[in-house]
Amino acid sequence: MNDIKFLIFITFTLISAVCSVEEIPDFLQICHESDPKLSQCVTNSIHALKPLLKTGIPDYDIIGLEPLELGDLLVAGSKTGQGLSISAKDIKVYGAGNFFVKNFKIIEYASKYTFDIELPHLWVVGQYIMDGRVLFLPIKGAGNFSGNFTQGKGDVRLKGIQKEVNGQTHFMVSKLDIKITVQRGKIELENLFGGDKTLGDIINSAINDNFETFSQDLIPLIEKSLSRIFKSTGNKIFKRFTLAQLFP
Repeated sequence: MNDIKFLIFITFTLISAVCSVEEIPDFLQICHESDPKLSQCVTNSIHALKPLLKTGIPDYDIIGLEPLELGDLLVAGSKTGQGLSISAKDIKVYGAGNFFVKNFKIIEYASKYTFDIELPHLWVVGQYIMDGRVLFLPIKGAGNFSGNFTQGKGDVRLKGIQKEVNGQTHFMVSKLDIKITVQRGKIELENLFGGDKTLGDIINSAINDNFETFSQDLIPLIEKSLSRIFKSTGNKIFKRFTLAQLFP
């Protein structure tokens, strides 16, 4: 009788363990290590997630990429060579959800990966406060600003670890670094000189002549935001499924 009870206990324990493993949802495309086109499979899997990554996945507590919230930024006047200081707040970036993955490389299966991302068009909006001089003109202004960045490219390096959770082995992202460069861009500040278009155009032209300087301050914010969101998104998915499920 005791043997029968023991067998029943073991049976229910095994059933409970199996049932506790969540089934893979339809939006996740699983790639097998034996696939001769494994890198392409992973690339396709990431691209299949793009519509959901744009809007977010509430059931997984995943926020969307549109827009990216960048917070505040101070552009130091000493960098412009014009004695100009610009601070920006409530910066939002649109277009990050339209990324494309290229050159996906598996350095070590279920551990290390590198790949490139293309960001065809990023549109930035926010509010600014300006104080200083440009072309010997004293400037003080505040208002909305917008920026367009095109032909963006990013170099991504991802490292993962294996972690035991409730007796199950899971893959978790431990480090994700992104370095972004943009080929072209334009920034426009509204309401300069009380809305005087002629003077406003002159100042905006002077600022865009120093576009590289301003982008060097803004791009790192985009890098950090994308790194944080991609890492968080990945781990919120990875923690719900075992290593064996996601990396068969």
